[in-house]
Amino acid sequence: MEAGQRPDNRSSSNGEPTPSNIVLDYLPMITKVVVGILHSIYAFINLAFLSIYPVEKSLKDKVVLVTGAGRGLGREMSYLLAKEGAKVVCVDINAEGVKETADVINGGRTGMDAGADFYTTNVAEPSQVNELAKAVEEKWGKVDVLINNAGIVASAPLMDTTDEQIKRMIDVNLVSHFWMVRAFLPAMRKRNEGHIVATSSVAAFTCAANIVPYAATKYGVTGLMASLREELRANPSNNIKTTTIHPFFLDSAPINVKHWDVKSTLPIVSIPQVARAAIQGIKREDVVVTVPEILRLIMQILWIVPQKSADYWRDAFSSKINSA
Repeated sequence: MEAGQRPDNRSSSNGEPTPSNIVLDYLPMITKVVVGILHSIYAFINLAFLSIYPVEKSLKDKVVLVTGAGRGLGREMSYLLAKEGAKVVCVDINAEGVKETADVINGGRTGMDAGADFYTTNVAEPSQVNELAKAVEEKWGKVDVLINNAGIVASAPLMDTTDEQIKRMIDVNLVSHFWMVRAFLPAMRKRNEGHIVATSSVAAFTCAANIVPYAATKYGVTGLMASLREELRANPSNNIKTTTIHPFFLDSAPINVKHWDVKSTLPIVSIPQVARAAIQGIKREDVVVTVPEILRLIMQILWIVPQKSADYWRDAFSSKINSA
């Protein structure tokens, strides 16, 4: 040691770190872990409390835009939103179907007294989406809740699927979410208020044969929404919410549409069941809604068990999906 140099009490005489030095080095991480555990305990207690005494926001007089509103889940959500008192903007590429949805909601009412409006739009085309955003904001002033629900459902082995079918599914099921969010998020940011909702699928938590393009798009939507939420959270005063809906396979028989043939150990879910859960999740500002809810926990467990074990459980409770 040179003259005048103070000894380093954090190291031993041979230069090795002392126990106290190690503790000090890891103290910030240990503190974060302890705080994280306490925060998690609080979060679980708070979740249990809210499940008994839920806090729900009102959708009365809110402008809610729903894509894929021409039939199925989008139509059912539109009906329920109207019952909540919302002004529903129905969007679909199917001109006849989307008009019918709005007409049922309006029941003869017209103009600004009407409970619903409708637009025929291909959400996979960014130019049409931008025109939609301009038209809706000119008429309604703002969109409080954006529900990206439009999607294509189909099944076939990957090598039996055409290039055009794959491209079309990706464009509608995934890429359209980018166009819709980019068109409506800027206005929400100016107000620091809004809610963005996306329909994904339980397929985003697991895997299944014969739905490779479909599952890939739903994984994409789930990643998009999770990452978008992180971008929004970067603003400490952010008040824009996100919700992602993950339904199990839907029973489409009531709308006379059969997308695929599903043989599942678990019961498929009805369109009204999913619509009710989605609207409840929006009102409660849930980040993730899974229908049925228990499936989310089951699928998460499959990610942490050994692969052979996960394969066993998938085989034991598998859903066999074939072309309709």
